[in-house]
Amino acid sequence: MTYLQQSGYLMIAGGTANGLTGLSSIDIYNPWTGCYNVSNMSVPRMHHTATYYNNSDTIILLGGIQQNNNLISESEILSISGTQLYHPMSQPRYFHEISILNDSNILIVSGHGLINNSVPLEIYNHSSSTFQQLTPYHSRLRNLEGHSVTPIGTTGNHLIFGGFNGSSYFGVGLIYDGTELTAAGTLNITSLETMNDITGRAHHQATYISQINAILITGGNNGTHALFDCYLYDPVNRTFTPTASMGMPRSFHKAILLSNGSVLIIGGAVGMSSNQPITPTNSVEIYNPITHTFTNAPLMNVARYRHQATLVEDEIFVSGGIGSDGRTLSSNEYLIF
Repeated sequence: MTYLQQSGYLMIAGGTANGLTGLSSIDIYNPWTGCYNVSNMSVPRMHHTATYYNNSDTIILLGGIQQNNNLISESEILSISGTQLYHPMSQPRYFHEISILNDSNILIVSGHGLINNSVPLEIYNHSSSTFQQLTPYHSRLRNLEGHSVTPIGTTGNHLIFGGFNGSSYFGVGLIYDGTELTAAGTLNITSLETMNDITGRAHHQATYISQINAILITGGNNGTHALFDCYLYDPVNRTFTPTASMGMPRSFHKAILLSNGSVLIIGGAVGMSSNQPITPTNSVEIYNPITHTFTNAPLMNVARYRHQATLVEDEIFVSGGIGSDGRTLSSNEYLIF
C-alpha cells in the first residue's frame, strides 16, 4: 500500500487472496469519500514491492510471482490514470526488500528467484531508467526473506538487518554505504559486530527515529516462536543495545513512525510453532523514544498480521492481512492518535 503524496490517495496493487495466486487488481482509496476506484495491472503479482516514484502520483512495482512460483522480471508503473509495463530487473525475484537512496535510485536487496548469489543486490537507476547489478558479494545476502533495509537519515547509509535464508535466522546487521557507489557498480558493505545474545530473526520491523538518531528493531520470529525483545541500533558507534521489550511477542507486524517521534506497533502474529499456532492480534503499542518504554494503545477492530499500514497526515490507515480464521482480510480501518 502506497500513499500518493500529491492527491492524498492510497494505492493498493496486487497481492493474494488465497496465498497461491497473484492478484491483478488495483484499489485506489480516497480518504475523503471512502470510495474505491478499481482497475487492473498488466501482470498479476504477489510478494512484490511497491514504492512512490518520480515525485508524482505514480508508483513502481518490482518483481514478485504470479502463481506456481512463476517469476516476474518486468517492473510496472502505476498511476491514477493507468498502468504501463516497464523495464525488466536484472534478476527476477520475490520476497526482496527495497529502499530509496538519496539520489532517488532504488536499492533492491536479496529475496528469492533466479538470483546470482554473487550479486544479490541491484539498483534501479532513476535517471537512466535501467537496472544495474551491484558487487561485491556478501554471504549473508543470499536468498534472504524477512530482512529489513532501513535508511539511516540522510547519510546515504542503510542498515540491512536479520532475515531467513532457508536454513538460518540472522541476528546481525550489514551497512550499505550508498555514497560510495561507482559507475562500475561496486559498493561498500560492512558487517556489524552484534551482541551474542541477539536472537536471529526475520519478519521484524526496523524504524529510523531521527529524534534519537537510532533504528528501533522490534520483534520478529526465529522459526520457533515470535519475539518480544527489541533493540536500538546506534549509527554513530555502530552498536546494538537492548531497549524495552514489547508487551507481547509479535511477528509480521507493522511499525509506523509518528510525527512526534514515537513508533506505533500494529497487530502481528503472536505464535509461530506447531505447539503455538499462528494467532493474529489486534493489540497496538506505542514506543516512546525518550523514556524507552512501550505502552498499550487502543485495540484495532480486527486482529490481523501480514497487513499493510501507512501514515496519512495524523491518522494510520490499516488494510488487509490475514485474520483469525487464516483467511485473507478485505477490511480496512483507521487508527487515530
